[in-house]
Amino acid sequence: MRVFFLTGSDTDVGKTFVSSQLIHYFHSLGLRALAIKPIETGVDSRPHDAYIHFQNTQSLQLPLSIHDIVLYTFALPASPFVADERDEIKCERIFSHIESFENKVDVLIVEGAGGLFVPIKKDYFMVDFAHDLQERFCSEVIFVCDDRLGMINRLLSGAYILQSKSLSHHLYINLRDQETFQNISLPFLIQQNLAYHTSIKSLGEALLQR
Repeated sequence: MRVFFLTGSDTDVGKTFVSSQLIHYFHSLGLRALAIKPIETGVDSRPHDAYIHFQNTQSLQLPLSIHDIVLYTFALPASPFVADERDEIKCERIFSHIESFENKVDVLIVEGAGGLFVPIKKDYFMVDFAHDLQERFCSEVIFVCDDRLGMINRLLSGAYILQSKSLSHHLYINLRDQETFQNISLPFLIQQNLAYHTSIKSLGEALLQR
């Protein structure tokens, strides 16, 4: 089972969208692929992101429920640390849950909440979770950055953090405005020795190369 941790430069950069598109791509190749979101905050009646991932499980023919996709939900739209007022989150439970998919799926995408330095515990952040995933499952990080003004700073900051933490990673730019990207960010990026992807097919192919 290949495990990938999908995170982003911030909230609302398209992490769930990219996760879902990757799952569709892997399914088109005949792979058993699943995306989960262990922690989701800002949940009212139904976990929106997790439900999208749950809908993508229908072709897997596995006895899955929404509770297999999301383990912890909180009403407050805040970081897991702040939203988890009763200290419910147990990371060992999340790791055990990920391990339970061994031999059931070929590819597992674990979607994080927010960005790399969103706290899960007081001194434990999403980037630490990514490190533990790499240690336990040889996972790789998929770092999603949106294309709004300031993208260069966010993309390079994310790449720097991942490199400094020795995390294997892939950079993906979620293009929402092709013209803005070409005019504002691309002129700089084409001068850099930086590997990144702007299409799901290209990213998916890179993920499967190992």
